[in-house]
Amino acid sequence: MPQATSYSLGDRPSVRGARESLDNTLRRTAVESTPMFAMLSRGPKAKAMLSEWMVDDLSEVSFPGVADGTPLAFSADFVDKTTDRCRFGNRIQQVQRTFSVSPQAEAVDVAGPSGLYATSKARALIELKRDIEALICSDSEMSASAVVNNVRTGDKLGALGAWTDPTNNTAGGVYSSALQQGYRAVAGSRFDLTGTGSMTEANLRNLLQSIFEQHGSASSYKLVGGPAVLNQVADMTRTNIATDHPSFQLTQNVGDGVLKLQVQEYISDWGRVYLIPTLLNGRTSGGALNATSRNRAYIIPSDNHVSVRFLEDIRTIDLEDVDGAGKRGMVRTMLTLTPTSAGKPLGSIV
Repeated sequence: MPQATSYSLGDRPSVRGARESLDNTLRRTAVESTPMFAMLSRGPKAKAMLSEWMVDDLSEVSFPGVADGTPLAFSADFVDKTTDRCRFGNRIQQVQRTFSVSPQAEAVDVAGPSGLYATSKARALIELKRDIEALICSDSEMSASAVVNNVRTGDKLGALGAWTDPTNNTAGGVYSSALQQGYRAVAGSRFDLTGTGSMTEANLRNLLQSIFEQHGSASSYKLVGGPAVLNQVADMTRTNIATDHPSFQLTQNVGDGVLKLQVQEYISDWGRVYLIPTLLNGRTSGGALNATSRNRAYIIPSDNHVSVRFLEDIRTIDLEDVDGAGKRGMVRTMLTLTPTSAGKPLGSIV
């Protein structure tokens, strides 16, 4: 029987006039949270491609007996108190995202926010912020601009992965000299979650103790970590299936029907740790979420030992349409990371 049905009218493209039903919305599904970038303080404006600062240490305690009336020898009994001073630096890295829209694409009515150029600019700004977060939380080592395979590479900053590595002695990196290596994070301040496969409460406590023994202050910390790290901390409150012995026995009233098992703070003898989840730790340029990201965490003191300095603030640049191909632009910033006490007060989980 001849009958017009939804099937004969066609789907898309329709040959008989059936309209498409496309909502005027655009939902972004990617990760946008950048907790480390939001948390770190903003340091003084950078003024050169290499930002430098000084650190100093104290000699070990000394209390020998002194005989009354003993004369002091200038060459043997007087001490130069500047010998432990050390100069650190980190290079400015430029981070940018570009975008362009052709004249016809800009004129076409598309679903979602109006104006492809404006929405492209907004997306580029979000991507730039994610790039900054991933760069800061990566293993990137400081390096000066160089020519590699006849191509000029720009300056690169030393990221938290380099600053928190107790064995880092990379030539030209953040711990190039023997004097600088004396200010590295201590061996006990880094826990290998990837190699061991699990982290106990004792492991975390020992890590914090190692930081305390170098830093000397049981202050509060921010642990910005991937999902696997936060799961390990949460599991410290659960029963060990193999031994049936819980690390802690927790009792809570669930009369309201809500069972609260999230661990937001970990309080130890060596400081209070606030747990912050992230998905951008340990990434490589162009790399996606993987085991490295899930197992990576940085432990940062809350008293501004680490800051971000800008040579150029985040800005948008609209470029002229010189060839008629359409509107184009870029978002850009120039920044560096400055751990003002080097690696001594920092910790990491890898």
